[in-house]
Amino acid sequence: MPSDYPKARKPCQNCRRPFRGGPPARYCPACRWKHRGRTSTKYVWTPERDQLLRERYDGKVKGRAASIAAGLGWPPWQIKRRAAQLGLCYPADRRDWTAQEERFLWQHAGRRHLHWMATQLGRSETSVVLKLKRMQISRAWREGYTLRDLELCFGCDHHPIDRWIRQGWLQGRRRGTRRTGSGGRGNGPADAWYFTDEDLVRFVRSYPAAFRLDKVDQHWFLDLVLKGSQTKAARSEARLEA
Repeated sequence: MPSDYPKARKPCQNCRRPFRGGPPARYCPACRWKHRGRTSTKYVWTPERDQLLRERYDGKVKGRAASIAAGLGWPPWQIKRRAAQLGLCYPADRRDWTAQEERFLWQHAGRRHLHWMATQLGRSETSVVLKLKRMQISRAWREGYTLRDLELCFGCDHHPIDRWIRQGWLQGRRRGTRRTGSGGRGNGPADAWYFTDEDLVRFVRSYPAAFRLDKVDQHWFLDLVLKGSQTKAARSEARLEA
């Protein structure tokens, strides 16, 4: 919006360099920031207000934060945030983990995605993640190989593997995660691929010249061809039964 008065050149009261400004301007643009006052804090918590919050706040009572905020003339989100800072918030569900739930995690962790396990157990995803860490269970996909796994196994980058998939030589399937997108590297997130031992054995038998044998991981290749996956599955079942 144009000003109602003309701008004239005048000296800056701080550095004395001439600048162009209206009658209210006293400092040049380079010196104005030095004379700006501090912005006052809108919501200030005092020891008295903190004590009031400790006495009255209860996260289980619906509308309690709104009533405290109305008394102070503040928004409810400010009350909830301060309560979290003071450690007054706690989860409503503090159920102990049962042996059956732990067996469920041993059975499905690494085979089903996190959201599905949390829904089946009736718990939050954060709760499931923390429990998996305490049990030292990896969430990595255990049955099958990801694209990154195949890069390490075949000793190549993702380009030939993507070509095998497009040509229909290598059959795979999606994990069933909640990721959405156009798919592919660099084109946004997409539901991740995984490949079983049977998929890889079928590919190796049908297209043995598609990859360089001197580049593959020899220990993995021998285990795949000699069906060492059967022994791995047996060890996994024995651990679940223990």
